[in-house]
Amino acid sequence: MNNMMRRPFLFSLILLARNVAAYSSPRRAHAAAAPAPGIWQVQPSDRRGAMSQIAALVTTLAVPSKPAHSAVEAPNRLAQDILESRSAENSLTVPPYGMESNDIFYPPNFRGSWKVYSKTADIVAPCGYELFTGGKTGYDNAVQSEIRDDGKGDLYYKARFVTLSGGEEGGGGSYIAADREYNAREIAKAAMGAYSIIDTPVANPNRYSCLLAPPDGSNTGDLISVDILTLARKFERQSSSPDKFACSEFVRQIVSQAQRNNPNAPPRPPLSVKEIETISIYTVVDNDRIQCRQRTATYLVPSQTDPIAFKKWQLSQGKPVDVRYYDVTYTRNI
Repeated sequence: MNNMMRRPFLFSLILLARNVAAYSSPRRAHAAAAPAPGIWQVQPSDRRGAMSQIAALVTTLAVPSKPAHSAVEAPNRLAQDILESRSAENSLTVPPYGMESNDIFYPPNFRGSWKVYSKTADIVAPCGYELFTGGKTGYDNAVQSEIRDDGKGDLYYKARFVTLSGGEEGGGGSYIAADREYNAREIAKAAMGAYSIIDTPVANPNRYSCLLAPPDGSNTGDLISVDILTLARKFERQSSSPDKFACSEFVRQIVSQAQRNNPNAPPRPPLSVKEIETISIYTVVDNDRIQCRQRTATYLVPSQTDPIAFKKWQLSQGKPVDVRYYDVTYTRNI
């Protein structure tokens, strides 16, 4: 939407933004069959998957009963270092945790406004180039556009964390949370342009919905509708390392067309449905700087209408097809 003192949700937004920008990029090809005229092509983008990062928000009322990869129910609290281990070891299994809290509760020193610098450190295709969006060409384009020495693939944006009430911790008192709507809009501005987000009907811990303007050069008047539903959530505070904080969300990202003249018209079949796990490992350097190592893992979802997409899901065998690592620096905005 990622992106931000970005919470996992925001990093999904960043993946989304990069992919959305690619919709209008004629120089990149998609691995699947060519869409009908006027349909934006989902391809790797010069802008990092901001959309993937939009992907970590959802209302419990709107959460599907099970993710497509139906992870086995795990105890409410797993080993305290499970998130850091999954990230460091590049785990290729679906998340073993469930919806462990109604939001992510950040440490108190996260509160405030931040300037964010995000750089792609690595892009991996665990299932081979055939299942990576755009194939080998798509992978090469993603690496060339994001992992650069000249800094042109990096993102700079603003983020803020605010105090909310009603948290599980502290008996329902106040807690520190990401300002989702603000952060998503700032990420989208950095990745897709100042006026990329037209409307944000829903922005809460369990669901994020927005309407995106057509990319420049797309030759279509259609808007893009993005829905991100949270399927699982976990965060960890390490008593042995009080300067570290880890959190993760597993979300379903649905990208569809919406008619410009009637955004409330009956929905068309989605252009893209994916599930994304975003793990963020934060290290507090001092009161004014925080470092974050982020990992996003994108999983395919079985399609009921597209036999090619269904076959690709089968071939992935429940493993992610696109894994990306980001190094993110948050500097307090004085």
